[in-house]
Amino acid sequence: MEEPRTAEYLREAGASSEPSGTGQNASKKRRTTASGRPGDASKASKKKKAFKPRRRVAPDYFVHETDNDMLLIISNIGDGQDRPPRKVAKRKRQVPAKKQQLQRVLRPGAAGARKREKGGAPAAKEPVLGGQAEESGAAAGASWGERLPVEILVRIFQSLVASEGAVPLLCRVARVCRLWYGAASNPVLWQKVSIGFCWVEPGKKQPPQTEKRILSTMEWLVLNRFSLLRDFALCHWKSHVPVVLQALAESCPLLVSLKLTHCSGVTTKSLSALAERCPRLESLNLQNSQGDSSAVVSFLEAAGSRIRQLWLTYSSRMNAIVATLLSGCCLGLRLLEVNTEIKQSSQHLQLAVEQLQATCQQLQVLRLLNVIWSLKPSPRSAPTSLGFPQLEELCLATTSYSFVSDSVLQKILQASTRLRVLDLRGCFRVTPKGLQELPCPDLEQLHLGLYCSDNHLLLPSEGSHLLTWKWHRSLQELDLAGQSFSERDLERAMAAFGQGSSRAALQSLNLTGTKVTVSTVSALIIRCPALSYLNLSSCRYLPRGMKKVYRGQDDIHQCLSKLLASADEPAASQDPS
Repeated sequence: MEEPRTAEYLREAGASSEPSGTGQNASKKRRTTASGRPGDASKASKKKKAFKPRRRVAPDYFVHETDNDMLLIISNIGDGQDRPPRKVAKRKRQVPAKKQQLQRVLRPGAAGARKREKGGAPAAKEPVLGGQAEESGAAAGASWGERLPVEILVRIFQSLVASEGAVPLLCRVARVCRLWYGAASNPVLWQKVSIGFCWVEPGKKQPPQTEKRILSTMEWLVLNRFSLLRDFALCHWKSHVPVVLQALAESCPLLVSLKLTHCSGVTTKSLSALAERCPRLESLNLQNSQGDSSAVVSFLEAAGSRIRQLWLTYSSRMNAIVATLLSGCCLGLRLLEVNTEIKQSSQHLQLAVEQLQATCQQLQVLRLLNVIWSLKPSPRSAPTSLGFPQLEELCLATTSYSFVSDSVLQKILQASTRLRVLDLRGCFRVTPKGLQELPCPDLEQLHLGLYCSDNHLLLPSEGSHLLTWKWHRSLQELDLAGQSFSERDLERAMAAFGQGSSRAALQSLNLTGTKVTVSTVSALIIRCPALSYLNLSSCRYLPRGMKKVYRGQDDIHQCLSKLLASADEPAASQDPS
C-alpha cells in the first residue's frame, strides 16, 4: 500500500528523488544543450556524476544495556590502533568580516609569517587562538546528529513521549534526518498513543478526500508503528471508529488499554474482534461515547474474565450492562467508574450493591460520579453480603440530589478495612456519627464539601471533632467546605491534629464557607508543618484580606504571620498605656 500524503511526517528527510523527466521527452532534454550541438550533450552527460549513496562510517563505540536500565557507551578505539586514520574533509566556512578582523587582532604575527615564508626564511610557529581546534570542533558540531548513538536518541525521545505524547511529536522529529527517522520508528516509542480527530469548524464536516487521507494515515500507522502498542486512546472520532478498532485487533496483539472518548459508532463486531484477538486487553473506557449497549454486553461476555478496569457513562440503556456485571462475568474487576453526561436525565440508577459485592470481590475503586442512584432491594434468595474487602477508594460525589445515608454507607463499607479515599461531596444525609462507625482505621482522604445550595438542608452543627480525632494520625486531605459546624466544634476538631508524639500528616485542608476563627487557624498552621494547601475562602469570622486560597508552605507561613498580627491589633488597642 502506498504511503498516504499525511504520513510524510514519518518519512526520512533528504531522501533521493527520481528524475522528473521520463521516456522520449526526457532523453531529448538530456541530448539538448544551450549551443544546440550534439557533441556537447555527450560531454555534459560525462561531466554529470551519478548519485552515490553516502556510506555510513562504522562508529568507534558500541552501546551496552545494563541490568539497571542504563546505557553504557564503550569505546573501541584501542582495538583498531593499527588502522590508518580516517580522512575527514574539512568544510570551508565563510567567516564574517567582523570575525576576520577579530582574528587578525588575536594573531598579529600571522601576516609577517606569511611574508617570511615567501622570502624563503623559515616561519616560526606562533600560538593560534581559535585555529585548527576551532575548525575541528565546528566540523564535529555540524555532524553531531549523525554521530549520536541511536540508543541514546531513543531514550531522549522516550522522555519527550512521556511528557508530550507520541503524536505528533514522533511524526515531526522523524523529518529531521535519516538517523532521527530510524530512532522515531522504534516500536518502543509507540507503546502509548492518543489520537484526536482533525479540527473542523462547528457545523461543518471534513471533505471526503481529507477523511480518506486521515483514515489511510491511521491504517498506515497501525501497520508500521503499533506492533508493540499497549495503551491506545481515540478522541472525538464521529466516523470510521469500527475501521480503526478492526485494524487494532488485527495488528496489536499486545494491547492492554483502550479508551474511546466522545466517539460515535462503536459496534458489536469491532469490540468482539478486540475481545477475540487482543488477549491482554484488560481496561476499557467508553465514557461519553455513543454505541449500542449490546456491543458492550457482548464484549463483557467474551472478555469479562480478564477485564480489570471499566469506565462507563450512565444512560437509560445502561441497565443491560449493569445486569451483565451483576451476573458474574467480571469476577476480577478492580475499578468501576460510572459518570453522567452534561445533560442529565431525570432517571436515576438503581444498584443492587449486595449482588455487586458478591460478584466483584476484588473491587478496589468504585466511583459513581454525579449519578443519582439508590439501593435496589435484594431478593430473599440473594446470598449474604460480604462487602468489599479490597476496596481502597469510594467516590459518591454529586452536585445534584443524593440518596446516600449512614445506613447506605455502612452497607457498602461494612468490610472495607483498607479504605484510603472517601469522597462524599454533596451527600448531605451522611452524619459525623455515621462516619465514626465505619470500619476504616487508616483513612487518608475525606471529602465532605457541599457545593450546592444548602438553604433547604438541615446540616449538623456539631460532630466534626469525631472525624478528626478518629483519623488525625492518617488523614492527609480534609474537605469541610460549606458545612455548618460551630466555632467551638471546629476548634475542637482542629485541635486533634498534632496531638501526641506523632507528627500531623495533614497536607490539604478546605474550610470554605465555615465558621473557623483566627485562633483556630493559627494554632492549626503551627501544629501542621506539612500543610501545603489551605482554603479559607468566604470564612466569615476571618479579617478582610485573609479569605482566600493559600498554596505552598511559604504562602501559608505568610498567612500565619498576618493572622497573628491581626490578633495582636485588638489587644494593643485595648491597652491603657
